[in-house]
Amino acid sequence: MAARSPRHLAVRPKRNGVSLRVVFLAALLALALLTAVIALAIGEADDAGRRAATPATSAPRATATPTTAAATTAPAAPTTRPTPGNLLRGADFERDLAGWTPLGGARLERVEGGTSGRWAVAVQPGEGADGPAAPGLAIRDLASAKAGTVYEASVWVRATVPGGQVVLALHEERGGRAASSDTAAYGLPDDDWRQLAVEHRARVGGSSLALEITGANLPGEGRLLVDLVDVQVE
Repeated sequence: MAARSPRHLAVRPKRNGVSLRVVFLAALLALALLTAVIALAIGEADDAGRRAATPATSAPRATATPTTAAATTAPAAPTTRPTPGNLLRGADFERDLAGWTPLGGARLERVEGGTSGRWAVAVQPGEGADGPAAPGLAIRDLASAKAGTVYEASVWVRATVPGGQVVLALHEERGGRAASSDTAAYGLPDDDWRQLAVEHRARVGGSSLALEITGANLPGEGRLLVDLVDVQVE
């Protein structure tokens, strides 16, 4: 029969084991509590820093309510400006009609309501020998043409009464006659301003460049308004 340890020796190790576990658990609980306290303190410090860095919220600005402009019956003319390199002077008719001559018995008159400024030129149809002639206007001696050079003429036109056509012709003239030319015809389906153009490659060196703008089959008492003529070397 095995010898038994004295009772006080057998019990003492058990009591010491329980005490150690309790102490160990208490230490873990204390460490966890300390960790939580430290984390809470750090979080509160961060919140305080963010509040200090955030600027004060300003009151929202009042938004202005747009006002509705009164409706207009006439369409607004496009805003245009003379372009650099134009071979024409006074091509927006803001001063006078210098250099321009009428065609087809037309009467030329400066009128208000241009597309590039205040003024445009109105082409009033006239009466030819065989009835109403095609009204128009022309300007000559724009430049001494160089063979092989391409010239482009653009013009803003408006028909006061829809219908009819406008014909642009860019000529080379020599000895008072057209030596070479190109033409372009456009319909006028409404009374809006529109930009039209014609292009010509010079063939006769030393000839004089000329531009003609003519209305064709204009209805009734309709007039042709012309503004901002531009002739460029391409």
